[in-house]
Parts: sequence; structure tokens; C-alpha cells
Amino acid sequence: MNEERLKQLQQAYQDLDLFPLIEPENIEKFRVEYGRPVLVRLKREIEASTSDGKVIFAGHRGCGKSTLLKRLSVEMADKYFSIFFSISDLIEMSDVSHVNILYAIGLMLLSRASKLRIPIADSIKRSLLDWMNTTETEAVEQETTAETGLGGVDIFKFISLKLQREQKFRKELERTYEKKLSELVRNLDLLAATIQNATKRPVLVIIDDLDKLDLNIIEPIYRNNLKALFSPGFKIVFTIPIAAIQEPRVMGALNSEGIVRPHLFPVTKFYSNQDCRSPNAQPIEKNIKLFERVLEKRFPPGLLSPEIAKKTILMSGGVIRELVRIGRECCTECMVQLEIDSDCDDIKINDEILSTALRNLRNDFARQVGSRQLYEMLAEVYKTLKPAEGEGFIKLLHGLMVLEYENDALWYDVHPIVIELLRREELIES
Repeated sequence: MNEERLKQLQQAYQDLDLFPLIEPENIEKFRVEYGRPVLVRLKREIEASTSDGKVIFAGHRGCGKSTLLKRLSVEMADKYFSIFFSISDLIEMSDVSHVNILYAIGLMLLSRASKLRIPIADSIKRSLLDWMNTTETEAVEQETTAETGLGGVDIFKFISLKLQREQKFRKELERTYEKKLSELVRNLDLLAATIQNATKRPVLVIIDDLDKLDLNIIEPIYRNNLKALFSPGFKIVFTIPIAAIQEPRVMGALNSEGIVRPHLFPVTKFYSNQDCRSPNAQPIEKNIKLFERVLEKRFPPGLLSPEIAKKTILMSGGVIRELVRIGRECCTECMVQLEIDSDCDDIKINDEILSTALRNLRNDFARQVGSRQLYEMLAEVYKTLKPAEGEGFIKLLHGLMVLEYENDALWYDVHPIVIELLRREELIES
């Protein structure tokens, strides 16, 4: 086996990480200039909003929101006490609620203030840290000490672990705060005011990954409990799935709280809606170049030819995460072939490898679509470039099987990988 090639493939696989660019070294190594106009709009709205302004940021999963929001946090740090965190790092995603979102905000603010040695009133600390009964607190301390191997207890880390791992702990938190939510919010405001007085900068909280919640979780949060979620008196940026803003009741709730429209991170277009079905259409060159730079930063020279790179890009549908997924799948197939075929020491990503990778991902989509009704809905979108009627459309949009694009008007298309499924179902012409 060509060990050098294997190392290259393993490194490329690692570099094609599905997680956003958060750490400074990864930002420096992999970042391309992407979504700057969206970033500037977010900055300007935050700066122009009132002291308790709330911003909603929407987009398809994997379009680059997380990386952009981290950049936003860094660029706003001169003017704001800026906190960026992912809700998935604190709370089990299947059990997120408006109550534990508000608690997570307080926990993150208190943790950062403690690290910076900002004096915080004991009453505020107790309100966030001493709600557990004595037995629970002792168990927390014992488990934390055992895991960290340290004599001291990092209570913030430990509560985070509990929130992630233990449903019982989350239920206890819900029972504790659901009847005194106004008290929790009041302490959040006191905490933010203390931080602002100490740092001379207003507080800005940016919460990532709420857009990755299942729709049956996200809708009650943004529809039934939005007033509570928006009640803290400082600036907060929330994320929301693009599928959720298709729901009139969610948008009605947002409008009632002063959100005229969410900020949107659009999917990158490779064709206009007039050209997307033309076999002779030429893709938008500047957008192809942008995605080429993403691949160039992650693949060593010679592993991916320009022709295969372009095919990979077009099959991503303009979603960065999908580009990365295809690239990763190609690396996996190459590593498999390197192991089982002694004649392919100098293996590269070719048409056969790409086809196999696309087949694997296509089968993943097929498992999500499932019913004939959803296949027919996809075929309708493909033929009309318009949203289909029915609740199933929201599922297709949330699952990236349908992608939303912007021109002067919105238009929709089926994910390029999914189109082959429609051909196989004989719902569109081959």
C-alpha cells in the first residue's frame, strides 16, 4: 500500500471537517472570503438596534452560518462584550427549550465573567448555580473531580456536562425555572449590567445551532415562547432553520415581537433559474471559483483534478457542507480502494470514485424521502421551481432535499444528488 497516499487521504478527510471554522488556527488555514455582505448587514443591524435588540439569522443547514457567526463575534468584540456559543455544546439537542436556552445564556455570561475576574454579586451566582438540591450538588462535584482528575471543581463545565448527558438534570432545571422565569431573566439582566459596567461594553450574545434542531422542537420555542425568549434586556442573535420561517405561525410570532424579517444566508447559485434546466448553460464562474478555493485548501495537489473538482462543486447545490460531505465520501472510497486493490497505489479521485460517493449520499437521501408522496412533491418542485403545497415540503427543505435560492424572487430546486432519485422513480425524464 502507498503509505504516503494514505496519509494524504487521511489528512484531507480530517481537513474536510463537517464542523464550522471556530478555532483560530482552522480559520487561518481554511477560511475563504464568503458571505461578507451578509456579515456586514448583521453588524449594521446589531449596531443600529436598541439596547435589547434581537436578531434572527436563518439559512439552510451547512450553508456557512456558524463560521460567519464566529467571525461576527470576533469583529464585534471591540465594541461589545461578545459571547458566541453553540447550544449543542451545552444541551442535548433533543431536549432544548426556551427555559434552558435562557439558562445557557446566563451560564455562559457568568463563566466568561468569572474567567475575566469580573466581580459578580453572590445573589446572581446563587440564582444560576445553587438551584440544585444538596445531594445533586455533591454528586456533581464528585463526578467532576473524577473526570477532570483535579482537586477543584469547574462548576460551569460540570453543569454543561449534566445538561448534555442527563435528562433528569434537565427536567429538574425546567421545574426549577419554569415558574420563576421572570426571576431568571431579571438576574440575566443584572448580570449583563454588571459586565457592561465593568468592561464599558454592552453585552452581545450569539447563539449558534438552534437552526439544527428538529422542527417539532423549534416551532414551539419560536411560536409559543418567543416573548420569554426575547425578554432579556440585551442584544441576542438567534439562529433558526430556513424551513421554520416557511411556517406562517412562526413568522407571525416573530413579526409580533418586532422582527420584520429574519436575516438570510442564501445558498450559492451556480445557475440562474432561467438556465438551470438548460443542458448548454454555463455555471456562474465567480461562484465556482469560490468553491474551488474551499477544495484547494483541503486537498493536496494531484488528488483532485480540476474537472472532477467542478463536478463535485456542481453536485453540492451551492451548500458548503454538502461540498465537504461529497469530498469526505470521496476520500473514504479512495482509502477503501487503496486497501483492497494492490494495483491502485497512486489512486486519485476520478469519475468512478465520485460516482460511488454520490451513490452513497444519494441512498442517504432516499432513506429520508421514503414515501411516494414526497417523491411526487420533489418532482413538482423540479418541474416548477416553486414550493410544493403541504407540510411535507417543510421536511424536504429542512432535510436539504430542496434548496432555496434568491434572485429578484425566491425560487426552489431539488438537490442535485436527489434529482437522480426522481429519474429512477420515473417522475422526470432521464
